[in-house]
Amino acid sequence: MIKPVVIVGAGPAGLACATRLAKNGLTVVIIDDNLQAGGQYFRQLPPGYRAEPDAKLLRETKRVGILFPVLRDPLVTFLPSTTVWSAHDPLTIDYAGPKGAGRIAAAAIVVATGAQDAPFPFPGWTLPGVISAGGCLNLAKGHGLTPSGKVVVAGNGPLVLVAAATLAAAGAEVTHVIEAQPTWRVGVAMMRGAFLSPSLLFKGAGYRARLIAHGTHFLTGKMVSRAIGNEFLEAVEIASVGPDGKPLAKSSMRLKTETLVSGYGLLPGTEFVRMIGCRMVRDPLIGGWVPERSEKFETSLANVYAIGDGAGIGGVEVAVAEGNLAAGTIIDGGESDAKARRSYAKLNRFRHILSGAYLPKSKLSAATDDTIVCRCEELRLADLKAAVIVDDKHLRRVKSSTRLGMGRCQGRNCLSSASQLLGLDHEDVALPLPRMRPPVRPLRLNDIIKNQSIGPARVPDEANAFK
Repeated sequence: MIKPVVIVGAGPAGLACATRLAKNGLTVVIIDDNLQAGGQYFRQLPPGYRAEPDAKLLRETKRVGILFPVLRDPLVTFLPSTTVWSAHDPLTIDYAGPKGAGRIAAAAIVVATGAQDAPFPFPGWTLPGVISAGGCLNLAKGHGLTPSGKVVVAGNGPLVLVAAATLAAAGAEVTHVIEAQPTWRVGVAMMRGAFLSPSLLFKGAGYRARLIAHGTHFLTGKMVSRAIGNEFLEAVEIASVGPDGKPLAKSSMRLKTETLVSGYGLLPGTEFVRMIGCRMVRDPLIGGWVPERSEKFETSLANVYAIGDGAGIGGVEVAVAEGNLAAGTIIDGGESDAKARRSYAKLNRFRHILSGAYLPKSKLSAATDDTIVCRCEELRLADLKAAVIVDDKHLRRVKSSTRLGMGRCQGRNCLSSASQLLGLDHEDVALPLPRMRPPVRPLRLNDIIKNQSIGPARVPDEANAFK
């Protein structure tokens, strides 16, 4: 039996990779935990929903028509709403979903798990009315829902403009956009990278122009210091960014609003690559801890590839390019991709220039000792500080003694911010985050044991798996 190429993730990177593989006659299995393919960028309306022809929502349709037909290719099996929860070995994955549970032995695995919002705790961030930028975009694209009343969008990074422009186009009253970086710094970076990717430059300028026409006010060099309200959000307090990355209290001002969209960056989805033992490296420009990759996107494990935002934040253009190039590597070692690699090199350079412009001199932080960091376990920053031991400054110790990251999200919404707030995310840390153990995501016990062997116990991840 011919082993398939298994692609974990049906976003832009995964679909681009599958499209080229199928065109070249390879058998492909695509697994995604969402109901539909597309990832965050190409998120689709649910079955039965229909967008009006004049719907005012920024949605790209051209590449949807190019990438989505692969799901109907006879060489491709698509398993939606399905969780890849474990790996018997790096090339044998365990999955569970509505079509059943099972185990697949793969010729190669392509990890295209995308990204998530980087958590940014501040006083009041758990109030109803405070929502992440990525979550807000998902509601708008996937359900046609936008916040009512006044909306303030605040954060750091390109996603701030994307979220604000998308909401404004959909009819939301976006009153303010608060950016941590000064406009001039981002502008200089965009000019430096203009010749590398003119289309991305024009797209960013278009977002800003749309918001100006919408009547949105821009405030730069400022950040959220706290959200104010009793049972729900009533106002947001913002302040200038201090030299230490914290809000300057003396410069604070309040904005009345019903919704605060908070977007302080993205984090690569690395749970699966960490679980199977891929070596990790730290690159602040593309999201922090990411899998180490060769020039052909192969990880430290043979025939395991990592592409798209799950391997380093780069956006849809980078994701599609990496998916196409990874497929070329699997097909013929990438021998016919010289031109495509030159184009990718320009995109890659542009993303590093842009990311560098948004990288703050000091890490941004607005959390106080009373701020909840782990929402599942309701742990405050003070609780976590008390668990740090001088001679064992590692997040696994904090996790063991406080239950940090042991809730339903399994650390996705707290481990990275806790690591930063406690000063445990330096390059010299052997293990940046506690190891992932199966199941990677919560699922029913019946899904794990039904119709399959669990297999032998695995050796725990070794510290030297990280660099």
